[in-house]
Amino acid sequence: MFYENQPLNQRENYKRMLSIIGNLTQLFSESDCPYLPYRAHENIFCKYFEADNLARMDCSADAKKNRIGIGLKTWMGQDDQKVAEFGRLRETFAGLTGLDLVRRIAEYRNERIRVTKNLNGIDTMIYHIVKRVPGAMQVLEHAFEYIDIDNLSLIPNRGNVNNTYFTDGHHTYHFSVSKNTLYMIFEDMELLDTFDVEIMDDPYNFLMTLMYGEEQVHVAEEILRPVQAPRLPQICLRLYSTKSDGTKFVAEKSGLNQWNASGRPRNPNELYIPYPAEDRARTVGFFPGRDTVFNLTLPDGSVIPAKICQQDGKAIMSNPNKILGEWLLRNVFELPEGTVVTYEMLQRFGVDSVVFTKHGDLDYSVDFAEIGTYEQFYGIEETETE
Repeated sequence: MFYENQPLNQRENYKRMLSIIGNLTQLFSESDCPYLPYRAHENIFCKYFEADNLARMDCSADAKKNRIGIGLKTWMGQDDQKVAEFGRLRETFAGLTGLDLVRRIAEYRNERIRVTKNLNGIDTMIYHIVKRVPGAMQVLEHAFEYIDIDNLSLIPNRGNVNNTYFTDGHHTYHFSVSKNTLYMIFEDMELLDTFDVEIMDDPYNFLMTLMYGEEQVHVAEEILRPVQAPRLPQICLRLYSTKSDGTKFVAEKSGLNQWNASGRPRNPNELYIPYPAEDRARTVGFFPGRDTVFNLTLPDGSVIPAKICQQDGKAIMSNPNKILGEWLLRNVFELPEGTVVTYEMLQRFGVDSVVFTKHGDLDYSVDFAEIGTYEQFYGIEETETE
């Protein structure tokens, strides 16, 4: 239970802001159900409940508060809703059917949840839902659990060649092969709150009056440009390398596998984040000089010392460099010592790059990013090799 444990004033302000967005429904829709963009829902939830917004990381949780991970959902209509997409892993299950298929998908789903929890310091998870019905919004919650792989069974006489329905004895799911998407039927939701939403007949006139005043509505022809807060500097780096044909791989003896390099004896947790020449060239001045220690805040809120190292500054390490490896390899990925990290593992975990944010001269944070983030960040056309 999350919602009912929050202060009453925060719950009331949360509902008021959701209602305001719903009042403006006719800007976007002619439905009698209030409109609520999912991004607006995420931002409103995090603002009024003072939660950390994880939605930009595109992990299994959209928000976090007090070691609770929250999956945020909003919809109208049926309760059969998307919970995960696996398009970039499609070749690994393309030939599977029946129980073999759903078992593979369940394994991937559980991997994503596990890594999300470990990465962000989350102990428990829950779904928080705003369901929109005619003239009102409902606040509900639903269990957010691992799929019980040992108790999987297909649901006969349901679905088709494209959709496989199954249950783990706790929840009902179906997987769409054409969309590479896992859905769950939210059939055990707990209704916690309901509030009316009055949809304005003319939100356009309301906004014009709000912006310009009653007497100026007839002459106003432009919407004022919103003032945006300055964006903190960011860069994106890959956790993998790329062959000449576009194939992605993790080097066996460097980067995340530095512990496996030849030469001197190495700690099993040694690793570094590659900072190759092409990325250094496009991000000059972002980091302090080589061997200058700076503070690096990890996604779970812990702070470690880090620095730019190696020849030409081609590596980012913790100081000492086993700290970052112990956290990532042992605590987040939960890999046994001596396990070589591969790109296929990163695909299963749902991350293959990192985004650094600069908060001050010696103050940085790092977030782990989903597959394809690096290419999107720099506008690079991605070669399809998966």
